Amino acid sequence: MLDIELYAASGRPIDNQYKLIRPISNSGGTADVWLALDMNTVKDRDAVGDLKGMTDEEIEQLGLIVAFKIYRPQNALDIEGEMRFRDEYTIVFNCHHTNLIHPTHFSIFQETPYLVLPYCKQGSSERLVGRLPDYDTLWKYIYDVSSGLAYLHALTPPIIHQDIKPGNVLIDDNGNYSITDFGISAKSGNSRDTEEEEERSGTLAYMAPERYHEGAEPSTEGDIWAFGATLCEIITGHVPFGEEGGWAQEQQQAPMPTLPADLPADIQRLIYACLDPDPTKRPTAEQISKSADARQYPLKPKKTGLIIGIIAVCALLIGVALTYFLRDPEVQIITEEEQRIPPEVAYAKAMSLISQADADSLRTGMELMDSLSGANYVPAIYQMAFTYGWYSDSTSVARKELLGIAIFTSGDSRFLPKADRWSNKAVALFTNMLEQRDSAYAALNADAAYRLACYYEVPNSIFQRNPEKSKKFLLTGRDWAQLAGDEQLLQRINNGLERLGVKTK
Repeated sequence: MLDIELYAASGRPIDNQYKLIRPISNSGGTADVWLALDMNTVKDRDAVGDLKGMTDEEIEQLGLIVAFKIYRPQNALDIEGEMRFRDEYTIVFNCHHTNLIHPTHFSIFQETPYLVLPYCKQGSSERLVGRLPDYDTLWKYIYDVSSGLAYLHALTPPIIHQDIKPGNVLIDDNGNYSITDFGISAKSGNSRDTEEEEERSGTLAYMAPERYHEGAEPSTEGDIWAFGATLCEIITGHVPFGEEGGWAQEQQQAPMPTLPADLPADIQRLIYACLDPDPTKRPTAEQISKSADARQYPLKPKKTGLIIGIIAVCALLIGVALTYFLRDPEVQIITEEEQRIPPEVAYAKAMSLISQADADSLRTGMELMDSLSGANYVPAIYQMAFTYGWYSDSTSVARKELLGIAIFTSGDSRFLPKADRWSNKAVALFTNMLEQRDSAYAALNADAAYRLACYYEVPNSIFQRNPEKSKKFLLTGRDWAQLAGDEQLLQRINNGLERLGVKTK
């Protein structure tokens, strides 16, 4: 078998075509990636000497630079390694998409298989981990990667990547984020059944909970979970559930990761949806792509401003229509403006429903509140957060009971929902309220900021204590409480600031 280090040192081109320059990645389980010069693109081959010490720009003056991915034979059986490289080449040979890295050549040299791919001099998205420049970049990243995944998942049969992670998303010369490393990808329904394949069927930290189940098959939902873990790592600098990934989420009941307070609520909701332990509740890659394009998750209909045709208030629409019909013997056309229901009317109907002491009415009212929150109607967002959030108020507790949301009944976490999904949902809603910066609802904004601070100051079973984050929310809450003239809440906020060492007098 080929000793790649010795052959590179000899200066001879592999297959008389690819002159190895230096290794650029050796983190893969069964392959190394080298920078190489394609000698077929060099005008004067005899003029090419030692390339060590030369910059990429200088080498590019000689000819085309490529990424040369070569099998590392000591890590697997030779025949399986060859099969893996053949599969990687054939899987994406007919896949043409901006956000996929397309191999250009496959061959075997001295019993060692290799692939040739475009060289992405900007490297992989690992460079963004913990160093994200801004959220505009993150939205583009979400759009690009999900678009690539959507293309793969829409094929017949779907192609499952199985190893989405920052290192497998490269940055091309046009600044696009493109998926690479299809070595363990599988066509849906055609997964392999070997022990070696199971061992290299993904990176554990990015493996969804269901992947740990006996007999689990590769799935598009697994790629989505891995994408959620990837986004979380880029934002926070850490994978969400440690190196054991979905196993820790499911078996150890690990809580959802804590994301930055200033992270747009839509991105937070998207990440938590991708990481949902239930595969059926995760969004598809196509849904993510569309949401990223609109910078909104979940994606709402374009005409959401005043809530048109909400099911829960259909009776009101029918009543309006009947009024017109009775007023004139001829059928009249109701204009779009007349069909629109003011949010105040819909909100009043929703409040009437959730105030009734039965689960069906409460759920219907909450669905209407959810529609209103999609239009950023702050009172509706608050009612949803009040329902799911950490409140000792008897009304909030009663709503949780009707909805089947279990809460802690003793200790520091008393009244806090036991399932972290509800607390994360409440935090996202409170955060969304503050993002609106609507001074018409100063009192609600003050309470939202105060509640967010409590999640990070008061010891509890869901969130890790974070005094700096708590202080930030308390200061925000203080501004809103002063604007609202809420002296009682202002006193509680000042007490919290004093506990954190901030002088308020």
